This record gives sequence, C-alpha cells and structure tokens, in this order.
Amino acid sequence: MTTFDGEKIYYTNQKFTTDEEFNHESTITDAAKRILKFLKEFHFQDKFVYRDQLKENVANNEFILRVEINDIENSDKELYSFILDRPQDIQETFEDKIKELYCQEKMINKSDCPDFQLQLISQQNPDLLRNLTAQQIGKLVTIKCIISASKSIKVKAKKLLIRCRECQDEQNINLGYGPKPVNLPRICLGKAQQKGAQTDAQCPTDPYVIIPEECQFIDQQTLRIQELSEAIPTGEVPRNFMVYCDRYLVNKLIPGQRVIITGVYQVPPKGSASIKSNAIDAELLLPYIHVFGVQTNKVNIKQGLSEAQRQEFKSLSRNRDVYKIITNSIAPAIYGHEDIKLAIACLLFGGTSKNLPDSMKLRGDINVLLIGDPSTAKSQLLKFVERAADISVYTSGKGSSAAGLTATITYQHNTSQFTLEAGALVLASGGVCCIDEFDKMRSEDRVAMHEAMEQQTISIAKAGITTRLNAKCSILAAANPIFGRYQENKSIQEQIELQTTILSRFDNIFIIRDVRSIENDQRLANHIISLHTGQFADQEGMQIEQDSSNTLDLMKLIQYVKYAKSTVKPLLTEQAAQMIQNLYVDDRQKSQQPHHSKSGGKSHIPITVRQLEAIIRISESLAKMQLLEHVKEEHVKEAHRLFQTSTMTAVSLGTKEFGLDLSNDLKQLVAKIEESILRRNKHRIQNSSNQIDLRII
Repeated sequence: MTTFDGEKIYYTNQKFTTDEEFNHESTITDAAKRILKFLKEFHFQDKFVYRDQLKENVANNEFILRVEINDIENSDKELYSFILDRPQDIQETFEDKIKELYCQEKMINKSDCPDFQLQLISQQNPDLLRNLTAQQIGKLVTIKCIISASKSIKVKAKKLLIRCRECQDEQNINLGYGPKPVNLPRICLGKAQQKGAQTDAQCPTDPYVIIPEECQFIDQQTLRIQELSEAIPTGEVPRNFMVYCDRYLVNKLIPGQRVIITGVYQVPPKGSASIKSNAIDAELLLPYIHVFGVQTNKVNIKQGLSEAQRQEFKSLSRNRDVYKIITNSIAPAIYGHEDIKLAIACLLFGGTSKNLPDSMKLRGDINVLLIGDPSTAKSQLLKFVERAADISVYTSGKGSSAAGLTATITYQHNTSQFTLEAGALVLASGGVCCIDEFDKMRSEDRVAMHEAMEQQTISIAKAGITTRLNAKCSILAAANPIFGRYQENKSIQEQIELQTTILSRFDNIFIIRDVRSIENDQRLANHIISLHTGQFADQEGMQIEQDSSNTLDLMKLIQYVKYAKSTVKPLLTEQAAQMIQNLYVDDRQKSQQPHHSKSGGKSHIPITVRQLEAIIRISESLAKMQLLEHVKEEHVKEAHRLFQTSTMTAVSLGTKEFGLDLSNDLKQLVAKIEESILRRNKHRIQNSSNQIDLRII
C-alpha cells in the first residue's frame, strides 16, 4: 500500500532500547532545555528578538519563526554544534519548544496552540554546490544557488493513523518531514501482542488501512537548484540538486531566482525510489537537500565595504574624468570603441526603474545592439560584460530557441507531472544577458523576446500552467549585416535583417565598420602586436596591466557598479526633463525626413517614445556613475550625444553615397539611373536566353 505522495511506507516496532538510543534521548532532552532558554533569553539592545518576532508573525497570521544560526552560536556553543551535526533530530524538538514558548506567552493550553515551523537562516559565507561531499551527509549546509525548475505542490502525510480491518486496532505512525518512506506492518500489532496462536489467526496478513480523515498532512514542493554561472569552471557541466520545501516555504521560490538555502544534505532512506536498482556492489544514492530556510540573494554591498573603500568610491565619483576612467576600464585590451564602451558602462550601471501609482512598471535596464563587420571585437565585448556583470548569462543566437531564452514546460514521465524550467533571460534576471550572433536567430524566436525586453516578464500558458516569470535583465546583443560586411553603397534597411519591432526596444544601436585607413590600421596593428609581445599582458596572457590612475581593475569595477546601484536612484530634475523633451522632438523630426533607398521610404530604425525613455535611462545611468541623486543638464547632453552617435547615426546611414553628401534631387536621379540599369540588364538577359532557345530549335 502506498501513501498519497506516491512513496513506499516502512514501519518497524522497536521493543527494546539500546544504550546508544538512551544517550540520544538524553541529548535531545538537554538540547530541548537549551532551546527554550535561548528563545526566552536571547536579546539584542534590550529587545527580546525571538519573543517579539513570534508575536509579530502570529499577528500577521504567519506561524513561523526565523532563527539566525549566528545568534545560536553566540549564545550557546554546544547547542550550535549539536544543530550543525544533527539538524534533522532537532527540528521537531525546536518547533515543539517554539509552541511551548507561545503557550507560555499567551497563557493557553498546548492543545489549543497552533503548530509552528522553524526556519533556520545563516549569514555565514555560503558554500558551492560542487563542494558538497559525502562527509556532509546529515549535516546542516548553506549554499548559494539559482532556482532552475519547480514542480507542482504535493500533499505529504506527516502522521498516519492506520486501522486493522478485522479487529479495528489503531496505530499511529509519525513520518516526520522530508521524503521518508515507511512500510505498514504486515501483521496486526494488537493481536500480535496477545498470547495464544488462536487469536493471531483472526486477523489476516496486511490487515491495516490508512484512515485519511484522521491523518495529518502538510504541503511539500520539489525544486531543482543549479550552481551559479560565475561559479562554474570552464568546460564543466553545471551541477544540479533536488531540494524539498514544505509548509510555509512552498510557492515562495520561482525559476530564475537567486537564493541562499540553509538545509540538511541527505540521501533517501533504504527502499526509496531514488535508489538505482541496477547497483551491484553498493547502492547508489542520489542526494537531496531538505530546506530549513531561504534567503533571497540580496547582499548589502555597503556592509561588505570598508570605510576606506567607500571613501575611495566617493572620491572617484567626484573626479571630472570619471566617465573616461570607467570607459577605459571596459575591455582595456580592445582598441578604440570609446562610445561603445561608454554605452556598455551605462548598461552595467543601469537607469532607475519606477513603479507608477496604477501599478505600471517602467524598466530601468538598458539594451544595446552591436551590428557590424567581422573582426571588430563584438564578441570580445560580450565576453567582457559576462565577466564584469554580477549576474550574467552568455548564449549564442545560432543555438538558442524561444524556449531556451524564455521558459519551457517539460513533462516528467517518472512522476507524471509538469515541470517549469527557466531560460536564459529568466536566469539572467537582475543582471545582463549577452546574445552573440543575434542575426542568426529565427524570426519567431526573436519575437518571443519582445515581452522580456520591454515589460521584463515571461508569460507562460501551456499544459494547464499559467504563470509569469521575471526577466529583469539588460540585453547586449551582437549581429552581422545580411551580406556579412557593411556595404557602403546600400542603405541600412537593406542590410539589417531585423524587424522594426525589436529594433525599437534597443536603447543604443551601434553600426561598427572596419574602416580602411593607413593611420588607423597602423595604430591598431601596434596595439595587437603589443598584446602578443607581452607588453600589456603577463606571461600567461591572462591579465592586462592597467594604469591605476586612469583605469580600474575588474574587481574594483564590479564593486563600484554594485555600490552605485545600491546607493543612488537618480531622478530627473525639471530643467533636465524639459531639455530631453526638446531634444526628442528635434530627433523625431529628423527621423521623418526621407532617406535614399530603393523603396524611397524612411529609415528602418524607428524613433519612437521608447527612444525618449532610452535617453532618460542613459542620463540616469550617467548620473549614477557620479553617485548623484538627480539628473542634471550635463548628463542629458552626454546621453543625447551618445544617442546621436549610436542610434541616430544608424538612422542617417544610407544618405551618404560613396562618401559624398547628396541632395534630394541627386538621390532621385541616382535611383532612376540604378533602376534603368537594372531594367536594361534584365532585358538583355531575356534576349540572350531567347537566342539560345532559337539555336537549340
């Protein structure tokens, strides 16, 4: 017979107590006294922390108590060691003492008191998934990870009441928490304890049945966690683990969320389905983690910095050349591309996201698109951003699908359940998603990104599952023109195989051309040779030597970006808002002017209200680099200059033919001449084909 959660049940009736079990019970009793003393007496600044928290949680209809591991360590070393070594044994005792404390505070009977859940959290340095070993089985661990998939909630039996079909004998079985299989007794325990063989024969084999209405059930959810992308060594496969949450922890975590989990590292008991049946010499067990507490991965960077580092960052923000210093710190091994590096710096710092009174949200993340010739360091810029961003995901458009970028729902045949799995944009939430070979993606796959790029959500409605995932990330994409290289004699709309709907969602669009000039080629060649001769690199060629007065090393750049994003949220002043409005109207009028193309239409890259918001976001990011709370006119001017250099330059491309500025009359004349030449060539080809046909006849 199986329980309602599909696991086997085993049961053994212990009739004697060993010395080891006696010591275990005495240890649990001593730990229970220490726990109650800790909950009653622990205080901080004349405030009883856990007594007050318990009252507040119950007032909010939350029957939980979040206990900090460090508080136990500072209060009782022996209790702290016992919890680390045997957390599974202490859980029910801890929750029972929480219940007892609440009954004493409210002066009520224990039978009238609700059950409480213990949630252990730790502020210690979390471990990595790949560092978990067999020696930590049964121990309390704290790990930093990302939720990669979630399953639907199941109901698990905590306490079973079984009844004999023949003599109505009742037995209680305590299953506890976690996936613990227990087996029903095969003979009637009520008759087995009586003397005489005649009474034993009255009850058949396997007499017990489960009485559901008398059982106690709890909610349980299975999740799959994955190690963080920045913690995966090169060439290694990401490690995955299954975790089990119960009661108040279910439905709290979604795919793509970065968390710090505190729980017990365990293996399934003997008889569980997780054991491989084909093991020969030894049973192979798949470990899992029973979650005790969860913290969202939001670390206050201010607390991790010393006073000297904070003063150094404030001094850097007041430097007049702060833009130049940050720009020089973006991929210093790549020659040139100053405006592109500044745009990437704006992408890393980001703008200010806003929540309107009508619950509408305005994104603060900046999207950048690089389109250009081969060998212009587009992929290297993406690789640098992957290392520089705190949260980053790198993918290639050639091997990416809509499901791989957004989210997918898979069917698990062994459990007959659907699992929601996060894609690249969801996993990069809170950071940057770098997409190389953006033009190689299928058009229907790019359409799936529209919602994520503007609303920053992923909506799923498949297999009866309707949900919405967060995709609050910036996108840095790189693409090539249709012909491989940029053609000077063709307009921009003839060379970009991207739809207008997705182009309008990029804040900056850069056209990178490999311009052939002797001076530029000489400077670029000198820079490349210096890298290979070791003048700018160490013996292994891994790190580039930088001038500390003009650049920041990678770690300091990452820390400064974190500090700026957590310290200031710049907003527009009235003067800056008026300037942006006037500049947007002028750009809009310029974009309406017809440009030279075969169709005689307007630019393929639109200038819409999204570009107005793009200038606002870039201005806010520039102010954030200086740690300012308000956006000034100088930030707007620099943001508009960057917008003119990128998107507006891409809009105007195609109006210059062979390096000459042509008037509208000359453009129309060139178009007529080109059309006439194409028409004559077409007639000539047709006439030659007719002559060939006549000769054959």
